[in-house]
This record gives sequence, structure tokens and C-alpha cells, in this order.
Amino acid sequence: MIRVMLTAPVELARLFAPAMVERGYGRILNVASLAGRMPATGGDTLYGPIKSFLIKASQGLHLELRGTGVHVTALCPGYTLTEFHDVNGTRAEVSAAYPGWMWRTADHVARVGYDACEANRPSVTPGVMNNLLAGLAKHLPDRLALAMVGGHAKRLKRI
Repeated sequence: MIRVMLTAPVELARLFAPAMVERGYGRILNVASLAGRMPATGGDTLYGPIKSFLIKASQGLHLELRGTGVHVTALCPGYTLTEFHDVNGTRAEVSAAYPGWMWRTADHVARVGYDACEANRPSVTPGVMNNLLAGLAKHLPDRLALAMVGGHAKRLKRI
């Protein structure tokens, strides 16, 4: 998990960014997660912290490469219906865990990420509700924020 979601994006940026800078053009879109903006959850102990690292690393690289023609953006999707849920057979269960209005389509999330990277934004979180949740979690005391996300793991385990 750490190698795929943390080490690989950092290593790929290290390998390819210099040539992008030399060329004066490039795009790096790191797929982080809304979980990276929330407190860590039980049951997904490493996922949130890894995604938080990826957001911060992307923002730092965005600043380092400013003015070079290379854009770096961290995409922080919230609940997104993807083929992953079909492949692992969890689409019905996962979809039932939260109301339909909380879910985004993969096409929508991809478009938002692409547009943000082209506009050279350091990060983007699609959806008003996702931004509200991220902002709320940032300003709540730890005890309340942990209680808020604690229900997430329980909700998914019931399914």
C-alpha cells in the first residue's frame, strides 16, 4: 500500500519532472483523496495519512515548479463510483452506505482534476459537500473530528 500510493507517485515525479522542466511543459496530477483532508479512520489506518502526505507533497512540488511550465495538482475526490467497486463486487454495498447525492461519477471527478491541473491549481476537491466536510474536519477539535469519521468505518462494516 505504501509503495503503490505513496512511494510510486513521489518516485515518478522525481524521475519525470526534470525532463518536463527542461521542456518547459508538463502536468502531474496526483490522485489523493478527501480522506487526506480528514482525521485517520479505524479500519483504514494508513489510507488517510498516505493521502495527506500526497496532498502536501503535491503542494510542495507545485510551489517548487512554479514558473517552469509544469503544473502539479493533488486531486482529492470524495465518494466516487468507479470500476473498482464493480471488480471487487462491492458497488451495491458501498453505494448503500451513503446517500446518492454524496457520490460523484468517475468522469466528473476526472474532468474536475484535469481542469484544475490545466489551471495550475495546487489541489482540488470536487463537490460542495466534500469541501464542506474537509473544512469542517479541519476546524473541529480532534475529539469531535475523530467521532465524526469514526462512524464512517462502522457504516461500511455493517454492509
